[in-house]
Amino acid sequence: MSKDQIKSIINDNSLILMQGGVVETLRRSGKVSFHPDLIHSPLIYDEHGSIEMKTVFKSYIDLANKTASPFVVCTPTWRANKQNVFKSGVNVEINQDAVKFMQSLKQEYPLLENKLVIGGTIGPKNDCYQPDQGLSAEEAEEFHEWQIEELVKGGAQFVIAETIPNVTEALGIAKACSKKNINYIISFVIARDGRILDQTDINTAIKYIDSEVERPPLGYFINCAHPSFLCADKQPKEVFDRLIGFMGNASDLDHCDLDNATQLHTDAISNWGNEMLTLNHVYGVKILGGCCGTNAEHINYMRTHQ
Repeated sequence: MSKDQIKSIINDNSLILMQGGVVETLRRSGKVSFHPDLIHSPLIYDEHGSIEMKTVFKSYIDLANKTASPFVVCTPTWRANKQNVFKSGVNVEINQDAVKFMQSLKQEYPLLENKLVIGGTIGPKNDCYQPDQGLSAEEAEEFHEWQIEELVKGGAQFVIAETIPNVTEALGIAKACSKKNINYIISFVIARDGRILDQTDINTAIKYIDSEVERPPLGYFINCAHPSFLCADKQPKEVFDRLIGFMGNASDLDHCDLDNATQLHTDAISNWGNEMLTLNHVYGVKILGGCCGTNAEHINYMRTHQ
């Protein structure tokens, strides 16, 4: 599948599903141990860990395979930036290897050969819930360029920057991506007032980034937030010309409460699923997936009620 296949899938389908939670699902299982900096990325090199992670991914891909529907998955590389990789001493090609890990998984689904799209994941340098720790645009462009290039070398079909809490770091990432031969998506984390965590409104952020880069993102996502946080009915209609995806948390608790929780918090799957599908049916958000607290049941609810 070509790097432009993600564009075709978006253009040709009114709803595309993607994976749900991976990190949180693995953490709650108690079956694997995470690296202190790289989190789940090194599991691709661990015999037991790779099996456990494949099991989580397959629980999602199996749903798409039932109907040979388009589906989006992303590499387990959220924290595999240059600083963490070189500090840890793991294989410096871990990002490339993570893409290959996902490609090997894809080979198990011949029906999805032209429908399963693999995105390369990057995250913010620092705490995704602390916008004041975000990088300037110049710092971000320099910091993230190495990982983006590694994901491109590995064969990722697009790059997605997830849980970005401030606009300046997002702009730097966009500038770094725009220099590469790769489609890319910027995904913000928002508060329950519908604003990015640095208090920029989504419309302003989108317009700013689109105007400042030579090659704008394919579109924008929101992730690591409950669908109610978007306050979709209060957003300018033009936001939904560029907001193409939402990866929703299973609970409507604030980020600080979820981050410190010892127990898993989730809303009723039907309530969550209906709110997510409303984003598609009413506002035209095409790509829907899950984030913290979600599992295959959440994605299956959207599949069977779309």
